[in-house]
Amino acid sequence: MSAGRAGWRTAAVAVGAALAVLGAWALVVRAGLAADDEPGIPPTEVLVGALFFGWPHALAAATAVVAAARTAVGADGPARLLALATGGRRDEWGTAMRAELASITVSRRERRRFAAACVPTALRRGAGRSPWITATLCGVLFAALTLATSRASLDGGRAGSLWAVIYGPPQLTLLAVGFVAAWTGRSMRAGLRHAGAALVGILVGVLVAAVPEGAHWAREAGVFMLDGDAPSTPITAAAGARDAFTATLTWGLVHWLPWPVLGAAAGARLRRRSAPVAAPAG
Repeated sequence: MSAGRAGWRTAAVAVGAALAVLGAWALVVRAGLAADDEPGIPPTEVLVGALFFGWPHALAAATAVVAAARTAVGADGPARLLALATGGRRDEWGTAMRAELASITVSRRERRRFAAACVPTALRRGAGRSPWITATLCGVLFAALTLATSRASLDGGRAGSLWAVIYGPPQLTLLAVGFVAAWTGRSMRAGLRHAGAALVGILVGVLVAAVPEGAHWAREAGVFMLDGDAPSTPITAAAGARDAFTATLTWGLVHWLPWPVLGAAAGARLRRRSAPVAAPAG
């Protein structure tokens, strides 16, 4: 397949992935409006909602497709899988595994089995302790932020505090971590590794603080921690904790997922553009 044809094929798959993600968000938005008993849901309202909530996911899906296509280069599926798992690195281990795969010519099934067996090791190699440190720092930071904003709002206007914690700060943090790690590590893989660890840390940190705080809000104020909404009937501490947990997963985790990809892709792309071009010999 020529380079031009492969490029067009990758672009088509990327656009298809983005449209599929927006279509999924349209279904989610429509279901949400239907649950609110919206009469005669206008298609434009569904479209605007899908674009508003889903554009980061659509952009991340297209970005991931393009990045995977650029990295997964090889003669067949097993070779492309191994190239993708090793991130295209030319270190000693990756070179040895690619050479070993090239020597397996008897059976395509054996090639697939060998490439699949290399994937877990390839993903673990070169990680070091920095992703764990990143996850820990993000967990501590967001647990403290969740607790501090909860108590400040509860002692003040009681307008809710969880929404302000899960929508905004995590996205900016994940974008920044992914960008910086990809820039300093000179690869999108490094950005994804650190931003993915940061996402796990943020999720754990918010949940550790939000679940007991949600129960505390229910006991002290009889409202939900997410936005200070007071239900028509009194709520229990268990209901308050459950609402905080559910809100963090739905309004939090779901909306955080694209940002490690976007940050890592931006950092890696700008790093490549800023790299000095080697002068021609002679």
